[in-house]
Amino acid sequence: MKRQRTQPSMKKPCPDLTAMNDDALREFWKAHRPENLKKLGDRLLAESLPRFEPRSQEFYPGDLAALRQARGWSLNDLAARLTVNSCILAAWESGAVRPPASLGLLLQPES
Repeated sequence: MKRQRTQPSMKKPCPDLTAMNDDALREFWKAHRPENLKKLGDRLLAESLPRFEPRSQEFYPGDLAALRQARGWSLNDLAARLTVNSCILAAWESGAVRPPASLGLLLQPES
């Protein structure tokens, strides 16, 4: 039986999202797809830590679950795309934990 060669990972490392200003964060998510980034889950978790000041309210849409569902993704689908545990994603959606500012940008409808 012939072994198939695996492709090397084409993912790029995700930069420090907390170090970006608001405009840079918006532009970053216009130009990048989450599934193409390494360590995205870690970067999103860092954005949700209380030690970082939250961004302006425009980054935190009211109903993250409705935005996710409008994209046709289940909780598990999006968790896999973001490389986070579905329990963490559920906590972000419920408001139990402040969601990362990037999450609202990632869930906006594609234009």
